[in-house]
Amino acid sequence: MASGFFLANHDRVLESYGRPKWLVTTKPSFDSNEEFTEEATDLRHNYWIIRSEDPDKVLDPELPLDFAQPVDFGGVLLTHEPLACDLLTAKIIAIEAMRGQYMTMDTAKALAEKLRHVFWIVRWRLALGLTNMQQITPSLFDDYCDRLRQGVVALVPMEDRLRQLEAQLQSRQWSWPTYFHQSTQRIDFEALAAWLGIPRQMLISPWMHPRITSLIGRTNPKIYFSQAGDSGPREPEDLDGDSRSPQPSVSVATQALTAWKRLAYLSDIGLLPHDPITFDPFEKVSLVTRARQIGRTPGVGEGRTGTPRPEQWLALLDGAARWVLDYSGPILTICRLAREVQGDPSNIRKQKKRMAAFRQAVEAIIAEHLPPNRPGVPRLVPQWRRTGRNSPAYADGMMLEEALGHLVTACLVLIAGLSARRRDEVRSLQAGCTVKDPFGNWWLSSYIEKTIRDIEQIPVPAMVAVAVRLLEELSESARERTGKNWLVKIHRPSLTHVSDEDQGRVYIETALRFTLNDFAEVVGASESKDGVDWKFAPHQLRRAFSVYYYHGNRFSSLDALSRFLLHFDPEMTRLYITEAIPGTLTRLREVIDARLRSAEEMEQPGQDAVLTSARAAMISLEERAREHEDVRQDAFVERVLDMYDGAESPIGFGAAALYDELEKMIESARRSVLISGRSNLSPDREREALVRLLRDAAPNRYIEPHPGRHTHCGCRPGDPSDLADAVCLRKKAGEAGPDGDYRPDYAFASTEDCLACRHCVAFGENVTVINRRVDQIAAAAEKAPTEPSRVAAKAKLDSLKAKIAAAKAAVHGKHRG
Repeated sequence: MASGFFLANHDRVLESYGRPKWLVTTKPSFDSNEEFTEEATDLRHNYWIIRSEDPDKVLDPELPLDFAQPVDFGGVLLTHEPLACDLLTAKIIAIEAMRGQYMTMDTAKALAEKLRHVFWIVRWRLALGLTNMQQITPSLFDDYCDRLRQGVVALVPMEDRLRQLEAQLQSRQWSWPTYFHQSTQRIDFEALAAWLGIPRQMLISPWMHPRITSLIGRTNPKIYFSQAGDSGPREPEDLDGDSRSPQPSVSVATQALTAWKRLAYLSDIGLLPHDPITFDPFEKVSLVTRARQIGRTPGVGEGRTGTPRPEQWLALLDGAARWVLDYSGPILTICRLAREVQGDPSNIRKQKKRMAAFRQAVEAIIAEHLPPNRPGVPRLVPQWRRTGRNSPAYADGMMLEEALGHLVTACLVLIAGLSARRRDEVRSLQAGCTVKDPFGNWWLSSYIEKTIRDIEQIPVPAMVAVAVRLLEELSESARERTGKNWLVKIHRPSLTHVSDEDQGRVYIETALRFTLNDFAEVVGASESKDGVDWKFAPHQLRRAFSVYYYHGNRFSSLDALSRFLLHFDPEMTRLYITEAIPGTLTRLREVIDARLRSAEEMEQPGQDAVLTSARAAMISLEERAREHEDVRQDAFVERVLDMYDGAESPIGFGAAALYDELEKMIESARRSVLISGRSNLSPDREREALVRLLRDAAPNRYIEPHPGRHTHCGCRPGDPSDLADAVCLRKKAGEAGPDGDYRPDYAFASTEDCLACRHCVAFGENVTVINRRVDQIAAAAEKAPTEPSRVAAKAKLDSLKAKIAAAKAAVHGKHRG
């Protein structure tokens, strides 16, 4: 603590600040019964509720900021007197983020995430025995970065704390904090986490959870066994997708380092005089470079570490489509009929007979509407939800509310995946959010979280409207009761009465962070071919469309997904990502440049709300475009590696050029291995070197799928030479005149046109489509009603076959394997 700084000093500083507009409510503490709203809010209080979004457009926009965070062993909280400096620092960061005067204005959600990293900095510093921020040196910051690379739990000495906790338990200096739930003694996880000096959510981290349960088993087996059936604290929404790896992702590392950047910036401009950081953490190594050094990096040839493979994403989408198309009708019918046969639960004397009669009746309903007599069909059991008295016969079955929950998850997966919406944007969808325009295109009205922060229409496949209609049907009773229009507020059908006092338990769980991986397991999407179980992260669902665009045609088993996307032209969404977003980015950059010039003239750069908003919008759009670009580049690397392995043997003039380039890269890879001093040129080392070269080349190489599925296109957007040789653009210019196109126009690219183009790369799935086209033309020639039409069809067939032969000849002798 800075010398002579107490909570009274903390109070005096905060009295000089006005109320930030996002501050909705404050309380002295979380447990306090006193609540202060609007102008009565008090920044000296330690429990704030903030709101940055319109409650009519965003579901549950209010977020709590609890400053009474556990920060050190023994139950030390940030609100303790010796930590008054740190408490004030955290509050000033929050206030300035809400004001937007000296730093970029955050959303409430982003602010809460950044404060979590500030709290971890305090925990790390206290664990080192440092009493204030001024004692931190550049070398200690390096120590923080090294520890963070091992995961946030490595920032504090948890092994030592657990040993100390066990010693206290054995000497009876401390005992497990417990409470009783339905006569069962359970651990108070909140109190346990506070004693350890960490947030409650960390208790279920992959590193902590087994150690805690083992310690309970050694010191109090009775609590351990009664606790075994309890899932403990729920998984925090900000954990990384691959929970097996403690190492943070680059994005999480970036968030953690951004907290340091803000501390340094506010110290530099004099807003933290009570305890400033006295050095620039990023003077020698930039924040971006540090984040990459700390965060997980892509594995060689394995795509992104912790990210499921394309076939797993497609299996998830296909499973979701199957549930929406094939199982939704029977499941909704079964639940509706089950409600009708459900008796009055108030008559306890007749409960056993009533439940037996219910099960018998519902069993017959299930047998009629969804008999599990074919692979993949869920086995429903005549019970609403699991209890401690489940029949052994139902152990491997699916409860009715469980099935309904999976159906809701399937709808949300398809909506999020095929509209590229964020998790909270999907949660805020409202009834009537899909509309069909006069041209037959479907649009989804969605709140845009990080850019315009308002409702905007997004192009979607027509069948997304089917998923929305299902949610509208399921949420009808809740919408009627509450007067709100949210799609994800869905009453549990087992309840005969809904009480306003029990709102938290009357709804089906719809948060994807809790339901997504259970659903992935049900549809068989979580396990890869090598037997590894991957975890899906809700924030990654936005990548699903890009994965489908680049990989969807490769897998013939996607029956349900193909039916779901019948007549869907992915080109509209692709254009939205690759053209509408860059166009918007250009306009935003123009706004930013103009506002910066104006701000420099006025000498008030930090007070421009338009500039702050434009910057935030640009960052978000760049992130979305970058996600699509990452998938595109990964697809390029994977396709060329398949050619290297001999797993793919494409045809076409573009394929021939790709093979030539591949051979040059292989030679370069071999040379790089030999130059590195490795005399043993093994296939694995050659492949590793080749992967690095392919990743370096990927940003400027393209293998874009044609919407007609008959070929891939290697034309590079914006490259004058490539565009001049594109057959589709020549054809377009002949019909409509030159148009200054930036990329190929597939509307002018038939199968024959593509096969004759020097950019044509036809992989195995494309050749299948081409062969089907040959069979169709041959059949048309045979059935032609007149001789002229027969001759024309035959000429067309011969022309197509000649172009196919030329495409095959172009790669003759180039195939590998």
